[in-house]
Amino acid sequence: MITFRRALWAAFAGLCLQPAMLAHSADKPSVDLFASDPRGPYDTGTFEQMWIDEQSGEPTTNDPGDKRHLMIQFWYPATIKPNAARAPYVLHPELYSDKLGKWFPFAKTVRTNSVLHAPLLASDKPFPVVIYNPGGGNPHFTGTSQTEYLASQGYVVVAIGHTGLNGIERFPDGYDYQLDSGDPEPTAAERQTMSDADAFRLEVERTAKTMMPLHVQDISFVLDRLQTMNAKAGDRFRGRLDLEHIGSMGWSLGGALSLQASRDEPRIKAAINLDGWLYTDVYQTGTHRPVMQIHQSEDVMFLKPKQSAAKRQTMSFANSLLWQFFSKTDADWFDVTLQRAHHGHFSDRILLAPWEEQYMHPRLAHQITNQLTLEFFDKYLKGSTETPFLSGIRTWSQVQILQQPARGSS
Repeated sequence: MITFRRALWAAFAGLCLQPAMLAHSADKPSVDLFASDPRGPYDTGTFEQMWIDEQSGEPTTNDPGDKRHLMIQFWYPATIKPNAARAPYVLHPELYSDKLGKWFPFAKTVRTNSVLHAPLLASDKPFPVVIYNPGGGNPHFTGTSQTEYLASQGYVVVAIGHTGLNGIERFPDGYDYQLDSGDPEPTAAERQTMSDADAFRLEVERTAKTMMPLHVQDISFVLDRLQTMNAKAGDRFRGRLDLEHIGSMGWSLGGALSLQASRDEPRIKAAINLDGWLYTDVYQTGTHRPVMQIHQSEDVMFLKPKQSAAKRQTMSFANSLLWQFFSKTDADWFDVTLQRAHHGHFSDRILLAPWEEQYMHPRLAHQITNQLTLEFFDKYLKGSTETPFLSGIRTWSQVQILQQPARGSS
């Protein structure tokens, strides 16, 4: 079992999410928690499928006969009937372990704004595609606040459940999954000698060597399948996917993966990282694709009185990797800071727990993130010049945006 890796990611996620789970709160979660979300002009449909990469084994298990299984969920512009039933937030809850956390039982009761298997919206143009990658230890649907929004704005969004880090225990074909392979873990004695910063450095090296290449391979496999669907007679997406304009985005580890994919998968044309530390070697080279990082502010550290100096040191080291990445990137890049936001503000997880008032309101964080995400992908995947917030024509008092145009551009 890859226990040390799980423990490190869980500790980081738990550290950032714990304050939002306190009992006293101005907001309480509701099964209709997506109902009031701002939307684009289109209704949205969704569905989920299991895909098997028959050409690849499963490196996260010990059985050499295992094949790589992935749960894939689509969100897309749709035509829906009046009063159509809204799809559940978790389409196949029986596949996942209740060890995901206290949020999961409630999540199984939540409804989305999308309709299951709704017909794709008729259009004379194909839709650009965005790949969504979840955070480590989280299922692919924990970014629904972003994926539904982009679909309502005219994108086909494809979320990848990267098996091994998403809490899945079984698949619809009966395959029982067990994470039981990986690099050797540090010994107990070695862990005792490590500071938090040292542990993070080790995890960067290990993840860049193992998980990142595997997850980029997942993205490439999915893009290959999308090409097949786009060409297949009778498929709902035949001729409807603009595969010349593909973006990637994600939260936490999935955000770092998106930056990595912008370098390693040439079909990715633009990428967004939502508060992900760079568990990847992409900081050593940068990327040739436009990128945007949206992240928490350092002032949130001082809202956590139990935050240790070692953990602050770890964050400083993580930030240094990001700036190395920017310094070596020769395409347009944007660095966006949300004041009083913590790590959980960049996924649905914060909506599944009470809001703690010393932090930015979760709805505002999602509104800002979605607006900037839309402007970024509209600019680099649709060629739009209407980017009022990215260009500084309009601003939020809680947001700081730094940007650097591509080298050699005016």
